[in-house]
Amino acid sequence: MLAPRRTLLLPGLLITALELGAALLLIPVFQPTEEQKQLLLRAALPILAGAWILWLAAMGAWLLPVWRALRDRRRGLPATEDAYRALGAVPLRSFFLRTGLWIVVAAVLGVLLARYSDWNDARIVALVSLTGLHAALVNVLRAAWYARIGAALRAPMFPAVQPLRQLKDRWFRRTLLISFLVQAGAAGALTAFIFFLLPIKREEYLAIQTYLPPLLAVTTLGWYLYARRARRVLDGYLDWQLAGGAVASMQDPRALDAYRSAQTFPYRLAGAKVFAWVISAGVVALIARRVHGVETDNAVLMLGAALVISVGAALYEAIWLRDTMRPLLVHVTVRHRVPVREVRTTLSLRVKLLVSFGGLVLFACGLSLAWGFIQYKTLATSYLSRQAQVRLEWVASEVAARASQSRRAPGDVVREVLTGAGDAAADGAVYYFIPDDDRPAGFGGATLGAPALPWYAVLRMRGAARGQIEINAIKLAGNYQHVNGLGTIAVLYPGYRGRGPGIERPLLELGVFFLVLVGMCAGIVIFTVSDFTAPIRKLEQRADEMARGELARSVTSGGEGDEVGRLTYALEEMRRALRDKIRSTEEVNLDLEREVKRRTADLETKNRELADALEKLTLAQSQLLHAEKMASIGQLVAGIAHEINNPVNAIANTVGPLRDALADGGTRDEIEHMIRVIQSGARRTKDIVQALHNYSRADDERVVEFDLNRGLDDSLELLRHHLKGAIAVERRYADVGRIKAHAGQLNQVFMNLLTNAAQALAGREGARIDVSTRRRGEEIVIQVADNGPGIPDEIVPRIFDPFFTTKEVGQGSGLGLSIAHGIVERHGGKIAVDTEIGVGTTFTVTLPTEPPL
Repeated sequence: MLAPRRTLLLPGLLITALELGAALLLIPVFQPTEEQKQLLLRAALPILAGAWILWLAAMGAWLLPVWRALRDRRRGLPATEDAYRALGAVPLRSFFLRTGLWIVVAAVLGVLLARYSDWNDARIVALVSLTGLHAALVNVLRAAWYARIGAALRAPMFPAVQPLRQLKDRWFRRTLLISFLVQAGAAGALTAFIFFLLPIKREEYLAIQTYLPPLLAVTTLGWYLYARRARRVLDGYLDWQLAGGAVASMQDPRALDAYRSAQTFPYRLAGAKVFAWVISAGVVALIARRVHGVETDNAVLMLGAALVISVGAALYEAIWLRDTMRPLLVHVTVRHRVPVREVRTTLSLRVKLLVSFGGLVLFACGLSLAWGFIQYKTLATSYLSRQAQVRLEWVASEVAARASQSRRAPGDVVREVLTGAGDAAADGAVYYFIPDDDRPAGFGGATLGAPALPWYAVLRMRGAARGQIEINAIKLAGNYQHVNGLGTIAVLYPGYRGRGPGIERPLLELGVFFLVLVGMCAGIVIFTVSDFTAPIRKLEQRADEMARGELARSVTSGGEGDEVGRLTYALEEMRRALRDKIRSTEEVNLDLEREVKRRTADLETKNRELADALEKLTLAQSQLLHAEKMASIGQLVAGIAHEINNPVNAIANTVGPLRDALADGGTRDEIEHMIRVIQSGARRTKDIVQALHNYSRADDERVVEFDLNRGLDDSLELLRHHLKGAIAVERRYADVGRIKAHAGQLNQVFMNLLTNAAQALAGREGARIDVSTRRRGEEIVIQVADNGPGIPDEIVPRIFDPFFTTKEVGQGSGLGLSIAHGIVERHGGKIAVDTEIGVGTTFTVTLPTEPPL
């Protein structure tokens, strides 16, 4: 298990410290007053304490099943399903909860500052937005840390969970976490670029950060909905596999769709992320330019930086997500036969390399362009500031010198110096004199002249002794200085965007350089990728041909000794070995064909011999069955002869007296009595003969309408001599109707079962045979039960084997039950035995009403 202090405590403290540090970084951005700092200090502690309590309560509720599972594991009990689900859901839940709590804390603090200070709604929104951004940047690391802990706990806690289910439960959560990590890094990089490198004012930075995080959150939500829709194919495949789909067709279309989707999924999400970022940055840049007056080049720089950073982040995300998809791709290729020609996608190796290298080139060149422009802007601004300061110092010294030598008013001297300086300035410098009690005056500006100063610029220059100023309204920037007793003197130059044509050429040169650099890099990338993928494509085509059996043409490449060249040589060696093997195999096949022909002729001879033997065996089987039936009839002859002898003797003994009575004129009662004796004997003889005829008739080859109850009565009639006396017979017939069957064969089954029952009951006190019939759906059930000694358990499995008998030699052949078993099965039925020692035996025959074809 995990070491709690090293794995849980220390990283948690480090991330919490980083979280507090990110929150403290916001204080200098908003520049609060001492009063506001005191208010924040007093209000932040209880608010943070409340948020911390909520955090602990929520995490405790979420992790409670996990703690219980750990306790149960120490007791040797299995972990619960709730613990398994909680362990997977905690990382993302913690991210959203912690970020949301920081947003709530920032909102409450902002409302307090607005209530008890001079904060406005715009500052509250900016504070909430920046706090949410900083909290998200840090807490995504916390979520990744929790996910790592969960992965370490999952294997020992849930060893019974199959890997495929773990893959199904984890892959999308891991995708979201990876995306959030990469997006957090990209957002941090863009924020650092705007704050440290983009030459904008603090108010403009706050305005941008007011809109950027919420827009990123909204577009991320759209990206998430797109990702959920894109995951349906993969989730459907995994659900199918978990439901037992692995035994389905090896070339199931669901497997092919999942394989294709898993290949393109990382790139689709990365592309959607770039689109979301460009939309967010574009909207923010437009708002910053139109609403907050951010300079156009700064807005364009921010948009370009967002594009470049998003491309770089997308490359990282795609590579990371490909690693997430790899287990699923391996599973599909192992479980299914994926057709090579059908798995080709538009994301070929060439496209992947072009996207990766092209994105890298765009990322590098874009950063170079942005950095070059920022450096140019910084250098130009610094140069103009230094130039303005030098001119300002010269004007101040010249005014002081002329004022000491002239008796004119100091203001007139200042105007004279500035007029001369303005007329002599060839670099577009503009001079302003702002008296303390008069309107400003402008000098110079070459052919364009000196534009009028905006009122806010005048107020700013009158309110400070010296400083730098940039006036976007008139596109001038420079330095100003207050001269005691006279007013303020300002020296301004056209900025790097300029009032003249000086900036267009450098910008054009920078743009041309960027295009040339991108073009050269793109050309190198295209040729390199083509040089790398062309041999691989040829090898793929040649391998496909070899798979189809085309081994005559050699496998060739550029002849180089790199990995691709060595792979080519290996394929060529394989082609030659396969060709030699196939040739030897063809020779072996020819020998095999000759041997097969010889063996086929021998087999035909053997088949003819087997056919003759089978015909003889079938004839012998038929004769054996007939002999068994005749043997059964033979066993009945003695009893039947005795049964027939009694009524025949009665008739013979009655005919003489009847003749004498008729001749002597006997009484009517005597004559009728003797006639009834003769009729009874004749009827009894007729019944025995009819039963014997029904049993022995040769209709085995015909299916007829057969009355089961009548067949049982005929069999009992033939066995009457064996059953009368000590054996009681109970008939329980249901109205089962007639079935289609071989009547003679079923009569033989009944005779064998009744004979076995009678023999088992020989000499037993209270002997009884129960014969019953009943209908069960489309089947008829016949049972023959006796209360005999039963059959031993070790003999029961063998009673239906041919020639198996427990009778003495000469009393049975062992074919009775075997023949009965075969007859019942040929009729599509079943025969079963239920026996108990000392209780009796029951044979159950189940027959369908319609025999099988």
